[in-house]
Amino acid sequence: MDKQDYRKAALARRDAIPEIDRERYSKMIIDKLLESKELNDADNVLVYCSYLSEVDTHTLIERLLYKGKRVYCPKVMDPKNGIMEFYEVRGMKDLTEGYHGIPEPVTTDRYVTGEAMHDLDSNHTDMLHTDTLMILPGVAFDRDCNRIGYRGGFYDRYIPRIPGAYLIALAFEEQISEDIFPMESHDIKPHAIYTQARIIEHEC
Repeated sequence: MDKQDYRKAALARRDAIPEIDRERYSKMIIDKLLESKELNDADNVLVYCSYLSEVDTHTLIERLLYKGKRVYCPKVMDPKNGIMEFYEVRGMKDLTEGYHGIPEPVTTDRYVTGEAMHDLDSNHTDMLHTDTLMILPGVAFDRDCNRIGYRGGFYDRYIPRIPGAYLIALAFEEQISEDIFPMESHDIKPHAIYTQARIIEHEC
């Protein structure tokens, strides 16, 4: 099997999970993540906005903000070249439908809350290093923490800009393969994968 075969099979298994089970599994995964040392030690958290049958991160974003974390979500800037940027958000109100219908930050220079007007700032690699945690999505994973995404290459291009960040992928157990995927040199592994059943860790 090649990467596309693994991607197609894992996506079919994920889509087949009943919605009520996806919600329950997502809560289990998020609760486990919120107890982790890596998350609690991080000041900055870069987190994807979940879409369709992905592990739900909407509640996670709200809980991270409640914990006082600085939360950044991705916005696709150049889909042809796989370029995205992360923007700080202060609530779900800062997100709107974007690329492929995925929630993305509203990137006006200023935005208004009920009490005040705030800047909506993008991150800079010189301010996001060892105190940063990135929560990334994926379609398929193996037991060696290899990750297969959606073919856009957005995360593989962005991650080198935040050296020292700890990378955690969220996935349902149904997305994990016992096979080892055929990977390429530019593919980046997360340090850990959180599922509803276990934490798979990769020693770099």
